[in-house]
Amino acid sequence: MLSLDQKVTVHCTDTDADAQGVIVRIRPDGFDVSLGELIIHLRKYKPGIYVGQQSGMEFVVRTIG
Repeated sequence: MLSLDQKVTVHCTDTDADAQGVIVRIRPDGFDVSLGELIIHLRKYKPGIYVGQQSGMEFVVRTIG
């Protein structure tokens, strides 16, 4: 279950890097994550997998083990 201010691991598929983000907005089709000043809009791709694009790069958040 997602909640506001929850910390999640954001994975950049282009650089293969992980960063900690904080959920700042929850929508029916996904949620927004803050990485410092950057906000990434993530949409549900499959159950437990959310994908978003920012600055020409792809980001993924997995909410299941």
